[in-house]
Amino acid sequence: MMKTFVAAIFLGLAACSGWNKQEVRHITATVEAVPENIVQEAPEVTPEDLAALEAERVARAAREAEAEAARKAADIARRERAKKLFGEAMEPLTEASEAYDRHDELDKSTWFGEDQEDNQERINELLDKAIEVLGISSIETTRSELRLLEKEITALELQIIEDREARLGAPLEEDLNALEKTYKKTQEEYDTRIEEAAAGITTRNARIRTLEDKFVTEMRGIGIDIDLEGARSLLSTVTGDDFIEMCVVFDNVRGITEQLESLTEASGESLDAAKRYYGSYVVLIHLMDRIQKDFVRRTREDMVPKLAEYADKARELIEDAQRNLDNGGDPKIAQQNIAANELTIHATELYADYLRGQANEIEARNKELQVTLRDAESTYETVSLSSQVAAIMKEGQRNFAALLKLQLPSLRGFENSELKAEFERLTRQMTGVN
Repeated sequence: MMKTFVAAIFLGLAACSGWNKQEVRHITATVEAVPENIVQEAPEVTPEDLAALEAERVARAAREAEAEAARKAADIARRERAKKLFGEAMEPLTEASEAYDRHDELDKSTWFGEDQEDNQERINELLDKAIEVLGISSIETTRSELRLLEKEITALELQIIEDREARLGAPLEEDLNALEKTYKKTQEEYDTRIEEAAAGITTRNARIRTLEDKFVTEMRGIGIDIDLEGARSLLSTVTGDDFIEMCVVFDNVRGITEQLESLTEASGESLDAAKRYYGSYVVLIHLMDRIQKDFVRRTREDMVPKLAEYADKARELIEDAQRNLDNGGDPKIAQQNIAANELTIHATELYADYLRGQANEIEARNKELQVTLRDAESTYETVSLSSQVAAIMKEGQRNFAALLKLQLPSLRGFENSELKAEFERLTRQMTGVN
């Protein structure tokens, strides 16, 4: 009885609040699953509880609406950006596709001429050029502006420190004569500079908060579900820039792929066009593969070992502090140094775990990409083969057309009746005609 009453309350709230059917079914099933004695002992549902549930529903709906709006805006921006980038990106993509085509035909290594190693270097250069083109995005613009503001704040903070130090030895304005005022800075002038710098920092921090919100919206628009704290962490981590660049490039790859797909469909039965466009598509997958593998390699071979070096250095400093303490050093200073370095060790371990987790995630995505890459390469080889067959068929058609234009000499008339009869008999025999 009590469960029916509770369920009725929630269903009534659902009807008033516009909850969807899935939410209603979930609530009903949850209430029905609760033992009767627990329901009876549960505290009464207050209006505040219902208001909190409704507020949570509204907030969730707002987040979903915001994410959907961001995705739609990103789709439009991606298509427009792809149109602008297409011509610039197609040049290195096409050249890289041609280089891939001839790669297996080259010697693995040779003293003279081009070999596979030279060709691979050329391919990598072209991929890097394409990556540079495809790295253009409003996300990249937002990130660059954030970086610039952070540098300006750092410069202003340093200026404040220097001005405060200089102010200590500066004279008051009232103590200077007219000449001295032309070349000496007074305490009042330093005060003004410090106030202006502090105001500049406040203004820039406000701009940073606005850009961080914009960055979150832009990242959600390309499918990266991230909140404000996550965005700040991403922007501040050592691999954050690489990760953001990878996301931007992949988003632009989606846009370029849409353009290639449209052009391939528009080309109809043109195998040359299909080979060109599909070859560029394969190169785009190679480009994504290169970025992912470089990210994993740099993280594991550069970043994580560097953190391990920092941890080792902190352990050495702890040992030094302990030795100083054992030899009569100040206990308070020793404990402070030890605590600081223990914190460093803990931070490096957490940071390394974070980076390893990030590398593992990208590596898992790369394994999925390998399936797509193999399918694409197989399809491209099929397209290439079809193109070659079509070329042979076109050549045959030209030969047939030339043969039909030949003027055969007229058959001379038979003057011997017996010879004519023999020809006719052989003809009937070869064709099976009685």
